[in-house]
Amino acid sequence: MRGATMAWLSRGSRVLLALLATIGGAWLAWAIIRSAVSESLTSSVERLPGLALEGQREALDRAIAYQPNDVTARLRRASLEMALAAEAGESADAGRALTDVAWAVRLAPADYRNWLALGRALDRTGARGRDLPADLRGDLPLDETAARAAFTRALALAPNYFETHWALGNHLLRSGGDRDAAFRQMRAALAVRPGAFPLIFDYAWSSYRGDAAAIADALAPSPEVLARMAILLVRRNQPQAGLDLWARLAAPGPQEGREFANSLIALGRYAEAYRIWQSIELPDRPSPDDDSLLANGDFEERVALHSTAPFHEWRIQPGTGVRVTLDRQDPYAGSQSLRVSFKLESNQAATIASQTIPALPNRSYCLRFFLRTKGLMSLSLPRLELLDPVAERDLGRSGGAYAATPPFPAELAEWGEQSLRVRTGPATTALTVRLQRPPCADPFCAIEGRIWLDSLSLTLCPGAAPGR
Repeated sequence: MRGATMAWLSRGSRVLLALLATIGGAWLAWAIIRSAVSESLTSSVERLPGLALEGQREALDRAIAYQPNDVTARLRRASLEMALAAEAGESADAGRALTDVAWAVRLAPADYRNWLALGRALDRTGARGRDLPADLRGDLPLDETAARAAFTRALALAPNYFETHWALGNHLLRSGGDRDAAFRQMRAALAVRPGAFPLIFDYAWSSYRGDAAAIADALAPSPEVLARMAILLVRRNQPQAGLDLWARLAAPGPQEGREFANSLIALGRYAEAYRIWQSIELPDRPSPDDDSLLANGDFEERVALHSTAPFHEWRIQPGTGVRVTLDRQDPYAGSQSLRVSFKLESNQAATIASQTIPALPNRSYCLRFFLRTKGLMSLSLPRLELLDPVAERDLGRSGGAYAATPPFPAELAEWGEQSLRVRTGPATTALTVRLQRPPCADPFCAIEGRIWLDSLSLTLCPGAAPGR
């Protein structure tokens, strides 16, 4: 009897265990299905960027209904709710967004990204700690310092990340807090990501109202970003402040030197730009030709399209309907010449090629070159110009130093010598030689045909002296 009872109990236990296993398996399977459905709904919002905001909200509502503990879905819905509130102009209507990010913090408190999301939600909505649900508030302050506390917690969890330093610094600055503390965080962010300097510089420029010395003190730029700050100061029309910073650089690179020189040139500071350009270590620095102030005037060296070199290099700017090549057939001298082919149907002015050199004031300069043309047809034919580049913007200051050839002839089968002479003004520091196709008065002003240039040479005119 006892053995039969034990056997029945044993069978009953097995049945119960099997039943529990079935229920557990079914529950696990259902949990997996719910999680998979939630993940699919959440990812659909990312896969369908054109989905309307209301459609995104519906998908995320369903995702969270299936899986209330889905951190990703809650953070996405919080971001969406704030976007919808901003779209409707309801900046204070973001209660569910705050609840969602607070939930994300509770579910994954060791993830700095959740604390960043909470800080941003509090910051953007202007909410205080007491506006969070009591059961999700944790130890955050009840007042307006809750956002700062959230950002500080994120920083403690990820002290070596750009985002945490940047978020706290940005919050301190926007909330009218300690400006020095804000830029201490931005300096730390900059140390992690030097490439963010232009963004941080913009904040400093605004905060310190363009005071270059105060900005330098606030950002304490490392050598890695010092050149970038000098360039940005020049671009903000503070050339002397930029030059002072540049003088602190031990060995600026070619790219920074090119940008800095071109920034000075944009302000008409050619003398300083040339001095900077000459101070940069360049392995292949172009140098003037023998008996000429121009470099590569015979086009025997390589000519790079779209060059940004400020001096002694041809800047070739081909465009639609304008093709620039080096031609080895029938050059005037050497092995090749510059050929420009036109097939342009619009009234479009174009600087096709140019080169700038340093120049002296109150001097006469002579340009000599050789030209050939074929089939040129237009109401506005190309020409070669010699000018003070500042003179175009400020004729009074630089004396209007300018000279141009007559429009090139339509047909010039044999190489013909051409020349130009220009007198520099009292403030001239540079001269530019450029091949120009000027606009014409007629709205429809096509151009076609070809020209060849070779053996350009620029010198001080014989017997030229100051005052002559």
